[in-house]
Amino acid sequence: MADTARALESSADFTRGGGAPAPDHDASEQTRSERVAKEQRLLLEWARTNGRLSRNVGFPEWARGGEHSVFFSKAKRRYYKVTLPSKHKGYGIALGSYSRGATPSEYLVRCLLQNELFNDDIRIERVFENGGFPRIVISQPALEGEHPPQSEIDEMMIAGGYVRVAEGAYYQVSRGLLVFDLFPRNALKMRTGQLCPFDPVIQLVDREFAEFLITHPETINRAW
Repeated sequence: MADTARALESSADFTRGGGAPAPDHDASEQTRSERVAKEQRLLLEWARTNGRLSRNVGFPEWARGGEHSVFFSKAKRRYYKVTLPSKHKGYGIALGSYSRGATPSEYLVRCLLQNELFNDDIRIERVFENGGFPRIVISQPALEGEHPPQSEIDEMMIAGGYVRVAEGAYYQVSRGLLVFDLFPRNALKMRTGQLCPFDPVIQLVDREFAEFLITHPETINRAW
């Protein structure tokens, strides 16, 4: 567990290359695209150095969601997910004033935050070279439970120090964390009663952008 956690943190730190951990919400399309390209080169370097570079995805991509292709391994009881190059700059959604879509390091930081905030076990498995446009392959444990009502998700997030900004969207002022797309479909309630979000979007945002989102909450769920 410790080695897999370090690999995820290492990949995020190296791929960021000293850049800001939070996206510049006012960045232009060109600026964001240039950052993606730079981080892609660093991600490939990290994967090559750490023996995680692959020439294929490594599993049949039998299902497709909003941000990933997905494969379930019955033997390992884990879901394997690979980023989709055609969606949100290739690395998931990230809100911005002019340009939407995460960079590789922002995607990896999101995985780290998912593990920290919701006690998940997301692991970086490999990086598929994909002709210079790397796709990130992660795995995540399978959970068993029922989808909870939105009201119970609201209660959990508010108890955790978040402010409800919009339906399925929450903001924690102290850390500048925005958690959204946290609807019942992206969470499970265990037999123990514990709620386990497994596929929300987690984004670091600065205070200025957070205030804009709080004032204009309708822009959050419009991202999809």
